[in-house]
Amino acid sequence: MELRGYQREAVAPALRGRNSIIWLPTGAGKTRAAVHVCRRHLESRRGGRVAVLVNKVHLVDQHAKKEFHVLQDAFKVTAISGDSHHKSFFACVVKQSDVVICTAQILQNALVSGEEDMHVELTDFSLLVIDECHHTHKEAVYNKIMLNYLQRKLSGQQGLPQVLGLTASPGTGGATSFEGAVEHILQICANLDTEKITSAQEEVQHLRSHVPQPRKQYDLCQERAQDPFGEQLKKMMEQIQQYMEMASLPRDFGTQIYEQRIMELEKRAAETFCRKTRVCALHLRKYNDALLINDTVRMIDAFQCLQQFYTAERDAKDPTERFLTTTFEENRTSLQALAGDQRYKNPRLGKLEEILQEHFQPPGTARGIVFTKTRQSAHSLLSWLQDTATLCGQHIRAAVLTGAGYSNQTKHMTQNEQQDVIKLFREGALNLLFSTSVAEEGLDIPECNIVVRYGLMTNEIAMVQARGRARAENSVYSVLAKANSREVSRELLNENLVELMERAIRAVQAMPEQEYSLKIRDLQRVAVASWLMKEARISERRQLHDPDAVYLYCVNCNVAVCRGSDIRTVESMHHVNINPNFRVYYRVSVKIQFQRTFKDWEPGCRIMCSECSQDWGMEMIYRQVKLPILCIKNFVVETPAEKRRYKKWSAVTFPVKEFDYLEYCSSTHGQSF
Repeated sequence: MELRGYQREAVAPALRGRNSIIWLPTGAGKTRAAVHVCRRHLESRRGGRVAVLVNKVHLVDQHAKKEFHVLQDAFKVTAISGDSHHKSFFACVVKQSDVVICTAQILQNALVSGEEDMHVELTDFSLLVIDECHHTHKEAVYNKIMLNYLQRKLSGQQGLPQVLGLTASPGTGGATSFEGAVEHILQICANLDTEKITSAQEEVQHLRSHVPQPRKQYDLCQERAQDPFGEQLKKMMEQIQQYMEMASLPRDFGTQIYEQRIMELEKRAAETFCRKTRVCALHLRKYNDALLINDTVRMIDAFQCLQQFYTAERDAKDPTERFLTTTFEENRTSLQALAGDQRYKNPRLGKLEEILQEHFQPPGTARGIVFTKTRQSAHSLLSWLQDTATLCGQHIRAAVLTGAGYSNQTKHMTQNEQQDVIKLFREGALNLLFSTSVAEEGLDIPECNIVVRYGLMTNEIAMVQARGRARAENSVYSVLAKANSREVSRELLNENLVELMERAIRAVQAMPEQEYSLKIRDLQRVAVASWLMKEARISERRQLHDPDAVYLYCVNCNVAVCRGSDIRTVESMHHVNINPNFRVYYRVSVKIQFQRTFKDWEPGCRIMCSECSQDWGMEMIYRQVKLPILCIKNFVVETPAEKRRYKKWSAVTFPVKEFDYLEYCSSTHGQSF
């Protein structure tokens, strides 16, 4: 495999076995350079083994098929993602492979697993390649793996793998000063145990000639001149807030700040069993969502979002629910009429229509991605495109690309659906994607020549990454936003932060070796010490209360439904209630369908409170036994100290035992096994 001059310069320390970060722009062939390092590493080291870690599922397939397949002439390359059956036998697959490509989470699960078929050690590998390595910080999975590595390194363990990080955008970590940016770059280097950041320094002209940068343009639009639909939603929100009879409620409807404040109010109301306030806050949040959708896409999308919310099953006995449903019903007809009135359509969409007409006019060559914030807006944009007469015949073949994580807001894509869309886009069968941030990093489509950031506010890393999807010659990178908006000022700030990042990296590259090494060692000691302290604190917190003295209440109707001592974990992950009497408190609804299968269990039905229909979680069928999995955010947890609402089970203050299958069968069927 022949490398370009700038790639050879960037891989030099890695070829000498040194831990390094390759910092090259998007589209410069970092992965290809890493493949070259892997080949040399495996050829020169008997029994060597490489783990290639990625942070997005679709990149497993891309790396395996587009880059690392060239190693198969001499080495066994295996790709493993969440959907593949290899995952359950990770240790066996690792032993039989020379190169394993997987998501970081799969390796992390294997490192902490107690199962023989799953468990691996870091020392089972001789080289770790970490893609998009700027994510190695704070609570990210990459950092958990590397903290494990650093703890072993600092305690003197031998045989740890060489580390090679790849990134186009280390960022500034929120810093706006030069010193802060340098500190952030040093921290990333310390987290990855990096001896050197390499880039094209001598070969920089060669790099520029090979990696075209897109032309950036600001496509600005004005506010709606009139927005009667939005005004009516705000009046309805005022009406609901009057009904709540509470002083000092926020009035900045249709903003992220309002959403944060109303969510805090909902949490406090749940913890104090104030049902009226909590239910109103939930509905206000949905109205605020509708205002944000109205601002981003069409009025009809916002109306449908509310309509869908009000068709869900509710507790008809509750006077607050009745008042809120009546309020919506009284306004439904006029809202629907306004939503269809073309005089008030969104100027953002008019501007997007112009951009797409311009680029997709001569059919054949255009291939583009429109980045938007939410799954909801991605689906709405596709629907808008299909309803827009001027674009229908423009040879635009569009689809949505969103994350694989489950969300009750909008339909999520399975990993297979993601792969299918990317494949069709790569082949040209699709030529436009409406995407969330899932496609920002790493997606390699050389023909992509138009990227639109549709009303987005993100940091400098996301800007660099999104811009890097436009890879063809004469590409365009468009920032579509309202004139004088926060999105525009953030984009201008991002441009300054990218320059700051570049200066900081050059300063770190120029540091004397001894000074750099001492600084890295200090940062590593602090990182490991604070991680161990944090782990100890979490462990202590888990023992604060006796599970028998802990009660769980339905978040909606405040009925006490079980104790902490009824809860067990299955596979150290799913929290189930094993008390047979719990069955009287819930009823089941639709069966849940997952595209993927699991080793020892399958999903059953969704479960909800039999008193008020609040969603609680789902049943799992674990080795023929039905067990209700409880989603902690749907309950208020009362300990002897306080009532609290938790987002995650990991934050509760009582210990939860692992589920014992034989003991459960013995106690429920009266037989000993």
